[in-house]
Amino acid sequence: MKNYKTVLCILCFFACSTGFSQSRDTLIQLYNTQTIYHYGNKYIKGNQKLSYQDLRLEFTAPETREMYKKSKRRLIISRAFNVASLAIIITSVFTKTNVTGSIEFAASTGVLGLAGIYYQTQSSKFVERALWERNREVLDERFSH
Repeated sequence: MKNYKTVLCILCFFACSTGFSQSRDTLIQLYNTQTIYHYGNKYIKGNQKLSYQDLRLEFTAPETREMYKKSKRRLIISRAFNVASLAIIITSVFTKTNVTGSIEFAASTGVLGLAGIYYQTQSSKFVERALWERNREVLDERFSH
């Protein structure tokens, strides 16, 4: 009788582990094909490369769409500061000034460069958070039913 109980327990264990492995395989497949991750200056979804602009089509939930919009606004502000900083550098090369003028050009270039870095960092934080939320939604959507 003890052997029958042991065999029954072993059969139940294998039946449960097989069911779990199928859902695990489904989860891995879903993760590999539907989630998006950042790789260099591109984003990867499955075997497809996405640009920053392509991401806007991936955010369907209002929260993630809003985070993407905030990221895009901060990226535009960052680029404006960086272009202004570059313009000051070019202006300083062609302008003949005394030492004080050169220091002012250098200081303004530094301030604008730091502002550009700040907004670039903020933009990255928002898009990374939006991607994290989107990936969580994709995985929850499939396994919460």
